[in-house]
Amino acid sequence: MKATTLCLAGALLALSSTAASASDIMPSFASAPTGWSVDRYAPDSFGNVGTYQGKTNVLGIGIGPNGAASNRPSGEQGGFYSTQGEGYSISGGAGDFLAASLYVPTSWSDPSLGARRTGMWGVMTDGSSNVTDYPILGFTNYGTGTADLNSNGTTDGFIGFRVWSDAANGGNGGWYDLSSAAVHYGAWNNLSIDFTGSEYQYYVNGTDVLNLAAAAGTTNFSSVLMEAFNFSGDPNSPGAVGNSYTADWANVPEPGSLGLFASALALLGLVAGWRRRHAIKH
Repeated sequence: MKATTLCLAGALLALSSTAASASDIMPSFASAPTGWSVDRYAPDSFGNVGTYQGKTNVLGIGIGPNGAASNRPSGEQGGFYSTQGEGYSISGGAGDFLAASLYVPTSWSDPSLGARRTGMWGVMTDGSSNVTDYPILGFTNYGTGTADLNSNGTTDGFIGFRVWSDAANGGNGGWYDLSSAAVHYGAWNNLSIDFTGSEYQYYVNGTDVLNLAAAAGTTNFSSVLMEAFNFSGDPNSPGAVGNSYTADWANVPEPGSLGLFASALALLGLVAGWRRRHAIKH
């Protein structure tokens, strides 16, 4: 019995060490917008909206008329400034990840009720100020991507989760539609971007849905951007219904901690089972 207990204890220590080496570096949304700064263009609102759909300290990104193309200053009416949000400086390297939970209302499944797009962005560097990658994981109901390209060069709409890769389309960048990743409508969806040191692993609701190589020289996260898209008058979104909406995000428990907890429970179950069998034999 002592040898078995020591073996299991050693396994738990090993699991603890592994979990400690990886960390969720998403900042807490509790104090937002403190510490955050505008990226591209300011959304109509950005900050902690309190409790929403059972979660507390929810980050709300409000998209509305103030950020519509027609209401933006001259020189900022193009599609680049239709992406609206804020960024936060972070520090993390191989083994670290960004995780957040996105609430997807049922109405988002129907783009005729309003075009929607929101995402969690990592800003990656080579250890200095040189940006190497922008891994993005988010939701859209007015999207196009590599999976939608037709033989005549046109694209179909896409509704669901998708990933941005700077390396796609010969280095011009493009979206990978995650058709196999089910969207939980009227519910929270957990999203994660894990950096291994050589690639990004994208998770949706605990499932690894896509792995993509990181750009050469990439070593670390330097900041995170939380964004949403203003379709009102956007020149690159013909036919989009550009009404107001809020993208609601929440912090999630660290997957490594949850995994360690589950593994610990499993190992404790093995100990209990061994003890029962041992008692029966004697």
